[in-house]
Amino acid sequence: MEAWADFAAASRELLATLGEQGTVVRGASAPVTLMLYVDDAVQDVGQYGRVVGNKRVLGMLRDDWQPSRGDVITVRGRTSKVEEILTDDGIVVTVVMHG
Repeated sequence: MEAWADFAAASRELLATLGEQGTVVRGASAPVTLMLYVDDAVQDVGQYGRVVGNKRVLGMLRDDWQPSRGDVITVRGRTSKVEEILTDDGIVVTVVMHG
């Protein structure tokens, strides 16, 4: 288990350096402040023709927040709902945002 703790500590250090502060709200609860990895990009949408859409993927430490669909996250002045849990490796959880 020592290696697991080392990976978690390294992830926290990276997040402290590369992350951005945001807030998350579930239902009527008070907002929780946490650090997030932010990946804003564009993606091709559809199979026919070329349509480009915005894509936002956020990563957070699982110990700080266990996200679920419908959570509302605000970061970089933009508020949106969690659409999908993309990955959860036990340390970092990444989610796809909608809106």
